[in-house]
Amino acid sequence: MKTLFLITSLLFASACFAGPGHGHSHGPVDTCKKLATNDLKTSSKNIGMCHVSRLIKAGKIDPSWSGASHVSSETKTFKGNKEWVVTFNNEKGVKGKNLYVFLKLNGGFVAANFTGK
Repeated sequence: MKTLFLITSLLFASACFAGPGHGHSHGPVDTCKKLATNDLKTSSKNIGMCHVSRLIKAGKIDPSWSGASHVSSETKTFKGNKEWVVTFNNEKGVKGKNLYVFLKLNGGFVAANFTGK
């Protein structure tokens, strides 16, 4: 009888851990993409700066990049895929003075680097 009670208790105990608020994502959520508008040429600056802030918080780039200035936003083709390249300049940059943020045409994040390639 004790064994039956124990098994029943364990089966129902797992229901205690169920509940809302658990997403089913297999990758990072691109919170900066929500800043995209129909005119991505204009909104790319805000999306790019959002990713700069995210990279600073993640420790990927130096905190001095929070004061970076927007240089340009333009589309380029890489291996047959068209992307937005948003360029920021920071004279206090440790690894480089220019940071290139690559975005999909819909505003989704692709990559960021100091080479532009």
